[in-house]
Amino acid sequence: MTEEDREDSLPRESHRIVIPNEIVTPRSSIKKERRERICKRCCACTCVTIVIIGLILMILCLTVFKVKKPKLKLKSVTIEGLKGLNPFNPSPTTNLTLMADVSVKNPNIASLKIKNGTTEIYYKNVQVADSQLPPGNVKAKKTTDLNVTVDFILQNLLNVSGLVADLMAGSMPLDTKTRIKGKVDVIGIIKKTIEVKLDCNFKFVIANQTIQNQKCDTTVSL
Repeated sequence: MTEEDREDSLPRESHRIVIPNEIVTPRSSIKKERRERICKRCCACTCVTIVIIGLILMILCLTVFKVKKPKLKLKSVTIEGLKGLNPFNPSPTTNLTLMADVSVKNPNIASLKIKNGTTEIYYKNVQVADSQLPPGNVKAKKTTDLNVTVDFILQNLLNVSGLVADLMAGSMPLDTKTRIKGKVDVIGIIKKTIEVKLDCNFKFVIANQTIQNQKCDTTVSL
């Protein structure tokens, strides 16, 4: 067998043709890079938007949405039945009623819901009257007047030394202590329970039912 016949009898090496799944062309590469750039830009924009919204909410919570302190003010006081009280022979059955006009200023952007409150009246450090305040509502950025009516505990008043002298002089030193508890709810995000204390002392003039030398201290707990 010649060498040529031997070579013809050997199996020929097979050749495989590989067909790529995707033929990469310059055009498809550009499209892919463009999609990646768009995706990165979208992600970056989303992150920036989230950060901006977070900063805006934080600023609002520290400024506009921040719960501010309500203000109480004692505007006027009248006492019914005091003019007819005989200073030399006061009757224990005499009815004395104090009516106070207390204003509540709400500086918040949400309503102040008053849950409850109390008012106490003191004459020379002796409690002579008290009353419960009903629930109420003070609208946002508004001022509401609370008409407080308090019945005197006459026996406590008569037991205080110096009452006759004050009645004859036409004036009485009084102290009032008003407590209000409420709640402010700012669009369901910020909720605060508030307690306001208003302590006032003044001289009450019997003849014209006015108050003089008024001094008040307000304490607010958030």
